[in-house]
Amino acid sequence: MNELETLNMLLRLIGSSPVNSLNTDHPDAANAKATMKRVSRRVQRKGWWCNIDYNLLLSPNDQGAIIVSDTVTSLVAENNCYVLRGNRLYDKQLQTAIFTADVVITRLTYVLDWDDMPQVMQETTAYSAAAEFVRDELEDASKEQSLQADAGKSFLDLKKQELEEGQYNIFSNPRIARARGGVAPYARSNKRFYGDPDV
Repeated sequence: MNELETLNMLLRLIGSSPVNSLNTDHPDAANAKATMKRVSRRVQRKGWWCNIDYNLLLSPNDQGAIIVSDTVTSLVAENNCYVLRGNRLYDKQLQTAIFTADVVITRLTYVLDWDDMPQVMQETTAYSAAAEFVRDELEDASKEQSLQADAGKSFLDLKKQELEEGQYNIFSNPRIARARGGVAPYARSNKRFYGDPDV
C-alpha cells in the first residue's frame, strides 16, 4: 500500500473525493497527510529491525555542534553522558553542546520515508492513521473500532516479522549477554547492542 493509496483510503473513509497526487491543495488531503505523518513517526519511534543503525560516527561541524537529522527519534552513544536535545547532541556531564572530537553512536533509530517502510509497517501505519482520521473527522465510533481492529492485526504481523528478521533468543538480552561474558554493566569492552527482544 503506497502513500497515495493510503491517502485516498483515508479520504474515502470520510466520504471525500480521491486525489491523483500527494502534492494537492485538497483541504481534507492535508489533514489526512498530517495524520499519516504523525502516526508513522509514532509507529517507528520504538525502533524495529528496519529503522535502526548501529556503530555510527558523528562529527562536529565548524562551530563544534553535532547536528542530528530531524528524522532521528532516539540514539544511544558509546558515552552514556551524551543525549539528544532538539536536533543537537548534548553532553550532560559537561553541560555543553560543543564537541571537539567525533562521537560513536552505538544505536540510532530514525523515521523511514513511506516508500522505504516494509509493507507490513505501511499497513499498520495506514490502518492506525485511518482509525485516528475517522475519529477526528467523523466521530464514528463503530468505524473507528473496526479500523483499530485491522490495525491490531497488522501490528501483530509487524511484531512477527520483527522476531523473524531480528532472530532474537534469550541470549540476545543485553543483561544475559553481560552475565555470560562476566563483564560489569556498562563496561566499555562490552558495549554491544543486540536489539530489543521485547517486541
